[in-house]
Amino acid sequence: MRIELGNFFLSGEGSLQQQLYQALREKLLTAQWPAEALLPSSRQLAVDLKLSRNTVNQVLQQLVAEGYLLGQPGRGYQVLAVAPDQFFQASGHAQVTQAPAQITVFDYGVTAKTGPASGLLQTGVPDLSAFPFALWQKLTQRHSGRSALAGMADAMGFLPLRQALNHYLRQSRQVLCDEDCILITPGAQAALFIATKLVSQAGDKVAMESPGYPRLRQALQLSEADIHYIDASSDSGLATADLSRLNGCKALFVTPAHQYPMGGIMPLSERLHLLEWARQQHCVLVEDDYDSEFQFKHRPIASLQGLAQGQGVIYIGSFSKTLFPALRLGYLVLPKQWVAKAAALLQALYGDVALLPQAVTADFMLEGHFGRHLRKMRQLYQHKQQFCQQLIARFLPEAKLHARYAGLHISLEFPYEVADQQLTAELLKAGYRVQPLSRYVFAGAARTGLVIGLANSSEQQLLSGVQFIAHLLPLYKKV
Repeated sequence: MRIELGNFFLSGEGSLQQQLYQALREKLLTAQWPAEALLPSSRQLAVDLKLSRNTVNQVLQQLVAEGYLLGQPGRGYQVLAVAPDQFFQASGHAQVTQAPAQITVFDYGVTAKTGPASGLLQTGVPDLSAFPFALWQKLTQRHSGRSALAGMADAMGFLPLRQALNHYLRQSRQVLCDEDCILITPGAQAALFIATKLVSQAGDKVAMESPGYPRLRQALQLSEADIHYIDASSDSGLATADLSRLNGCKALFVTPAHQYPMGGIMPLSERLHLLEWARQQHCVLVEDDYDSEFQFKHRPIASLQGLAQGQGVIYIGSFSKTLFPALRLGYLVLPKQWVAKAAALLQALYGDVALLPQAVTADFMLEGHFGRHLRKMRQLYQHKQQFCQQLIARFLPEAKLHARYAGLHISLEFPYEVADQQLTAELLKAGYRVQPLSRYVFAGAARTGLVIGLANSSEQQLLSGVQFIAHLLPLYKKV
């Protein structure tokens, strides 16, 4: 059977070739032409549609390549198949119907961030206005034409960057390592997930701090771990007196240098107690050293990894706060016997880490720019921390301050209950991306308050933000 073209209209959008392709494809998808029917010849189609024969032939050949038509010498183009009714609706446009009910999409209890990507008083963002982007661009241009950085990467990461990190971590954090113990990852979140998969299987008992880091909890949820929580709200961080409740854990995730988000700094005696407990329990400690560079009260206490002589502890860090978040570079420091398995996990989950930013970061460190930048930012953040504390004392005097001596944020806890999630949603409408303290509490006593990023805001923005919070707060007190 040969098809009569009938009423046939091009859309008027795109090139003539694109319009014809879309029109013919739609008729085929919506079963307007029966299977095995023959189309008019390309010559006839060209005449009827007032198009060049070359245009018509190119469209027909594309439909043959995609499996809609069969080209037969001497016979023309034949419709190969008709789309089943249950897949397409003949409503003028091809539309996929709802998926059958028996298909399941899994929900691991994780959520994506909502609203604008950035805002004022946002946690986890350094002062980007103070970053030496001109120098960074110069270093980037130095490497951008290197063909060696355009191919495949070493599974462990760019060797000069690992060597620079080895020197830096030994000097600044007393981490015991060499370049063969360091694995470069695409950000700290990737490092946390790799560590989770390395030390536990689905159903294994693992533990983390509460209040704690929500994205760590997400990594544990995705790994289908049996998650337990230990209080870490005091000025000393994790409550080592409660460790007996965690017996049998495969891994414990901790932030001893500056507990997140409450700011506790674990003293040496507590660190040694934790290490001894982990040794007896055969429990791996995963040390997230997320912003130890910015201690204002004293020099950072030696890392757990260093105290443990590099055994039984996985050390995690990143450049998100020391350089900038969009760099997406993190790292793991592992006992040497675990490195190959961790690298295999990295390759399976993420493939190679981009080489160009690794090369630029390596030069930034090896040429001394990293150290100078950290010294400058440490002074700047200490000033902002002090200024923010003065604002809190003036406008929110009832708030209890946490995370006062280090880091890029400050946490407020109120002596009364606050609908802090509704409060932060209202703040977001005005461009302030403050976080509710309740978001970080997974177990134990309820806590409400605010976690405020102070690094990437000017003094005027900090002043305006704290004043706005003080203005809104009475509306969200729970009675």
